[in-house]
Amino acid sequence: MAGVKQFDRSEVLERAMAQFWKRGYEATSIQDLVEATGINRGSIYGTFGDKKGLFLAVLDYYGEKVGKPLMAELSDPDPRRAIVRMFDSIIRRTSDPRFPRGCLTTNTSLECPEAGDEITRKIAEVLGRQETAIYRVLQRAQADGTLASNADARALARFFTGVAQGLNVVNKAVADPEVLRDITKVAMRAWDSGNGSPRPRSISRVRKQKPGAAIRRPVR
Repeated sequence: MAGVKQFDRSEVLERAMAQFWKRGYEATSIQDLVEATGINRGSIYGTFGDKKGLFLAVLDYYGEKVGKPLMAELSDPDPRRAIVRMFDSIIRRTSDPRFPRGCLTTNTSLECPEAGDEITRKIAEVLGRQETAIYRVLQRAQADGTLASNADARALARFFTGVAQGLNVVNKAVADPEVLRDITKVAMRAWDSGNGSPRPRSISRVRKQKPGAAIRRPVR
């Protein structure tokens, strides 16, 4: 159609995502988005409504490009390994210089009080889906006996969701992936603790003698 500038929507969302991810929602202006995406204000308003509309579209795009592959790690047949793989995926992404620090969803959650109700709800939905996906993995683990049946799977799912978000927050300040790996190693102890594994017996434990049994003395 004459007079209408054509553009690739995915390319615009990719560039807008990088801008929002790097600077944050509040700090990113429409002019920043014009310069980052290469399209004019009229195209932004005409296609997305306003900055918030574009950001909501970016969050959906981010979920497909970054969030979906992360959640795919939870499909590993071994439930415990699935959780570990999810954490490892976060660490790999945060160690990739092509991406800004942290996570767009997590970064935005820190801005939620100022970002508006629609954005707050969108972030809550994303975290809710992650918690549910983890919860289903834990249910599989209880079904196959790799996680104790009396473990609180819902609480554990919320804990692992919190750890995942915490990795992104720590990455904002610390770029060392070993720091994040230490966090996940300790976090996975919650799984082992939930199994109620018995403690190993002390090698110094003295055996009880049977009633009336003679005590053998060493032969000299």
